[in-house]
Amino acid sequence: MKLDSSLTMDDLTQARAALVALEKREQELLNELSSIRGAARLQRSRLEELIARMPVAPVNRLPTELLLRVFEFYLEAVPDTCDTYCHSKRDLASVSRRWRDVILHSPSLWTMIMVTPRWNEARAETYVTRSSQSLLDIYFMYGTDTDDDGIPTAVFNTLASCAHRWRSLTITNFHGPLEKLNHLSFPSLKQLTIVDFPGSLTEQWELYLHPERSPCLEHVHLHVETGTVQNFHIPFGISALSLEFYGNELMRQQSNLSFLSGWGLTSLNVSGISIDCDLPPNSIQLPLLKKFVCTLGNAEALIRALVAPSLKHFQYSPPYQRHSPSATFSNLNSKFDNVDYLCLSQFTAENFSEAVYLAFPNVCHLALVQASSLPESYSRTAEFPSAVFHWKNLKRLTIEKLEDFDLEFLNRLITWLQQRVVAGQSKLQVEFSSFGRGSLSLLQRLSEVCYLERSDVRHRVDMLVCRSGSQTWVEVHPRCDIDALNNAFATFRRTAVTNFCECGMDK
Repeated sequence: MKLDSSLTMDDLTQARAALVALEKREQELLNELSSIRGAARLQRSRLEELIARMPVAPVNRLPTELLLRVFEFYLEAVPDTCDTYCHSKRDLASVSRRWRDVILHSPSLWTMIMVTPRWNEARAETYVTRSSQSLLDIYFMYGTDTDDDGIPTAVFNTLASCAHRWRSLTITNFHGPLEKLNHLSFPSLKQLTIVDFPGSLTEQWELYLHPERSPCLEHVHLHVETGTVQNFHIPFGISALSLEFYGNELMRQQSNLSFLSGWGLTSLNVSGISIDCDLPPNSIQLPLLKKFVCTLGNAEALIRALVAPSLKHFQYSPPYQRHSPSATFSNLNSKFDNVDYLCLSQFTAENFSEAVYLAFPNVCHLALVQASSLPESYSRTAEFPSAVFHWKNLKRLTIEKLEDFDLEFLNRLITWLQQRVVAGQSKLQVEFSSFGRGSLSLLQRLSEVCYLERSDVRHRVDMLVCRSGSQTWVEVHPRCDIDALNNAFATFRRTAVTNFCECGMDK
């Protein structure tokens, strides 16, 4: 190092003084930093205390189990499309970190797998993994016949690897997946739905629905073409069968429904287009059947063929009928004597005829629903039967969607109920799902001869926005007499349907 002869003692003194000043400033800053850190810790503790004392939103106070149930209820109401369901779940997960954790780590929210041709292997593996060991509800969904590429093989193989966990299987609008199911077994499958069932029902049943491959299968819904259900056998394990027929309704097709005899069936639902079936009376044996629902337009032969001694629930409500109930149920004396719930179409005295009573002598609950059209043999003004002792066990009458053109029926019903009361019969519980504006005048009379009920009273309310200078207010004008509703119904829940109008005219 080269020595500098020009340096003096004063230079050395100044350098030492500067160092001392810097070290002093350093210590002051360290002391200040320590103080700030202490104050920050104190403030953090105070903040945490304040947060703990703040009121918590009710939804955030829910235990994780209840929050999960809320999510499940919400997602159950989401339309059954893959994109809508996934987006709804994604929206929930974006609300907060807790909601996201609950969704990602709850297997029950990953058991519904709605597969479309757009699925990839990664998404399939995500659902299979996050569902853990829970049972799965599989949907193969195809919107149109243009989806002819089918499910990617990798996606199907991923799902097939857990076929032992399939609880339900639904195939919609496409036949492709069925061919890939040939080598699989479904030990946990309980419910099967196939829309637009391909080919012969008999052949497909042997391939996909055989009891040895699906030993737990109980509920089957098939959307089948008329004429493809010949020589079909229902295994004993199937307890609920729903058949919806489709085809060219202008071409009347013959279908043999004798295969419906099933010793294990407890529920049978037959719907769709009208079909012609030649069935001998009492040819369909269903000893365990408890519920029968039929919306075929011409099911007289099917009804006469049924032998169901355990039947409790009988619903025959087609959109149109060829014959009146008197003709449909004629000469069926006590055929359905164990039925306690009976649902029929249209508001007419025909439903109270002697033929209906004799076929169903022990009905406790009678429900009447609106039909789209009436046969020529119907009469809206027909008289009620004079024998008011029909249905001595009748306790409840439900009338759905009563319109103003049915007021004559309602008027005659009131007379019939009066006759029952005079004859010593107990008052009925009569429930309306809706009624026309003109029927309000009859409600008071009706309430005198029965216990009138409404589970959801709907009435229209006009709300008129009024202005005068700088003031604005709303006037409410009910379209019906609310007091009359209060007085007429024994129990009800009222709902307002509001029309907003600024000019005073109804919209």
